[in-house]
Amino acid sequence: MKFHPPFRFICHIIRAVCGWMVTGGVMVLSAHGAAHPEAHRVLLVHNANEPGGLELAEHYRQLRGVPTNNMVAIRTRVAETITREEFQREILEPLRGVIRERPSIYYVVTFYGVPLRIEHDPTVGELPMPENSPAEFQHNRASVDSDLAVLLRDGVPLRGAVTNPFFGWRGAFGATTLPRRLALVGRLDGPDPATVRRMMDDAVRIERVGLAGRVYLDARGIQNGDGYQQGDDWLRDAAVAFREAGFEVELDERGETLPADAAVTDAAVYAGWYAHHADGPFAREDFQFLPGAVAYHIHSFSAASVRTRTAHWCGPLLARGAAVTAGNVYEPYLSLTPHVNIWIRRLLDGSTWIEALYASVPALSWQTTMIGDPLYRPFAVSIGPQLAMAERDEHPYADWVFVRHINLLRAQGRNDEALTLARRLAEQRRSATLWEKVGDLLMAEDKTSDAIEAYRRAWEGMPRGWAWVRVGRKLADLETARANEAAAEIYRRAVVEWVNGVGPRTEQRE
Repeated sequence: MKFHPPFRFICHIIRAVCGWMVTGGVMVLSAHGAAHPEAHRVLLVHNANEPGGLELAEHYRQLRGVPTNNMVAIRTRVAETITREEFQREILEPLRGVIRERPSIYYVVTFYGVPLRIEHDPTVGELPMPENSPAEFQHNRASVDSDLAVLLRDGVPLRGAVTNPFFGWRGAFGATTLPRRLALVGRLDGPDPATVRRMMDDAVRIERVGLAGRVYLDARGIQNGDGYQQGDDWLRDAAVAFREAGFEVELDERGETLPADAAVTDAAVYAGWYAHHADGPFAREDFQFLPGAVAYHIHSFSAASVRTRTAHWCGPLLARGAAVTAGNVYEPYLSLTPHVNIWIRRLLDGSTWIEALYASVPALSWQTTMIGDPLYRPFAVSIGPQLAMAERDEHPYADWVFVRHINLLRAQGRNDEALTLARRLAEQRRSATLWEKVGDLLMAEDKTSDAIEAYRRAWEGMPRGWAWVRVGRKLADLETARANEAAAEIYRRAVVEWVNGVGPRTEQRE
């Protein structure tokens, strides 16, 4: 990831865009119930040369209730990288004609088989950029989806980037005049068709109950005020936002990425940086996100390919169970990538995935691709309805809903009530997750002996696995702190033997 050039300079050379769209369309019912209210505004684009793309587009059409006449086939090479000429002739021009005939379209979804990125073409004749412009602005390579976002505008220069008029917007896309200026283009793609199908199904299923689980944010500990600190600042602000919403948050600020033996479990959200390929727990064979998970890694080439389970980041994160992700197909400059804290706060406010991402990225006709169901709203269900579902045992991750409720009680200063509730639920539900939470609450009150007892109950109630490792490490540290080294060694040895014997095994990179 390159540090951005001075932002004022970027604003000077970045290109503004406008276009036109008006509203209209019809609503249909899907095979799975009422159509999504924005379904009639969605255009589904598949490559006729990739049969798997048509099957996925049809599955999504039925899931969301998209009208059948909103499915469009293009015909182009089945490859992730294509030439500028192929993009113009076989993708851009056909879709431009379709959308101009259908002014109700706000959202475009490209499917598995539609090319991902456009390579630089030095033969394209354009006026040169200023000599002192950044190197990447001298090229016309780009993300297919990001270039399509400005498809209604004729004569857009191909070099450099385009200012995103939706950047920083707090409302819904349709509530602005912006639909006249751009389309929000997302992608349903991944390592293989089965993964893409699972992503769609998970998004629809989880948004009905609301995403719940742990949040992992992996910063780099940058505090020196240089241009890279903004990446860490985004993650720190995201941690604040999630804690305010009651989530269990782990913010790591060590310089390196999370190690392979990090006890990352029950992950509903991950955002971090900075490694070329998926590493640490995300490269382990046994790692799996919770269904509906949101996962993102900041790297210059995180989406250089998505047809992989091990290389770069987008493909591996999806292969490990994430429902949505985003990444860069070429060097984007940090300041022109999605601002993590913006899209996280938008999601927490109930926005769709595609609206949250487009509100967070300053540049279009650039390098970002947004992958996953664009209409997915992971946090559309607020804590009140979630809690009611959990109390009726109708939420698949009820323990994590209770943990969130307990955290919100503590945020209101109701610490005794939170601890009493956590103990009662842990007993009633025989929940190792909640016993671990009881231990955490007791540690926050410096009640070490009581915390050890709670952690012990959690540890003994867990199957061997990474959550068991995490609690075992907590027990070892606490026993060491109270000078009970014999007890600490029992936990430490058990954890080390399991880690050495069972994991972490990493998948061989393709």
